Amino acid sequence: MMQPEFLTFPDPDAVAAEAATRFLNLAEAAIAARGQFVVALAGGSTPERLYKLLATRELDWEKIVVFFSDDRFLSPASRFSNAGLALRLLPLNPKITYPVPAETSLDAAECAVQYERELVAALGPEPRFDLILLGMGDDGHTASLFPGKEALTARKLVTHSTPGVLPPPVDRITFTFLLINAARNVLFLVTGANKKEKVVRWRAGEGSVSTLPVLGVAPTEGTLTVLLDEAAGS
Repeated sequence: MMQPEFLTFPDPDAVAAEAATRFLNLAEAAIAARGQFVVALAGGSTPERLYKLLATRELDWEKIVVFFSDDRFLSPASRFSNAGLALRLLPLNPKITYPVPAETSLDAAECAVQYERELVAALGPEPRFDLILLGMGDDGHTASLFPGKEALTARKLVTHSTPGVLPPPVDRITFTFLLINAARNVLFLVTGANKKEKVVRWRAGEGSVSTLPVLGVAPTEGTLTVLLDEAAGS
């Protein structure tokens, strides 16, 4: 399994700039090799910086297939929706963009099942993302894989979780480690001094997946890169 590569940059803007460069390079390579770039986007303040940068770059969005590594069980119209953030900022192709189907009559568990069906229908029974973007919370969670939750041990591709520590307190839909670790490339964006203690433990491999979920991210045949700002990584 791939060990994380930790890279530190001066500030969140520099992290976003590096992420944009990597996104662009991976997209061009994937489209050249396989005709499309399959990416899972994330939410939060650092990805927002990234998306604003990507909106200014030359990318073939008609060939970029977009899913979301996790989202709140909310309409994309909500300001808390990861999909809503990306849809507002990026020129995504609606025919190959797949928000979590939270606006249906399904409950969160049924929504996770439906999202996995959509994923398999689009990408095949063993989906492999070219890039999965992730962040880390100050409790060590990633995607919506929170400490101590059942989602940590799910053997599906997509599952649901009860709320974690972040507002609003709504259920979540999330990729599982099974799906994340099949990716060709996993890229973490981690910024802020409140993340520093967990980054230290992550780099040392201290703790368990139950207490520090980021430790569960270990691609079987892919790269794992963690972009840190000075506050999180010094």
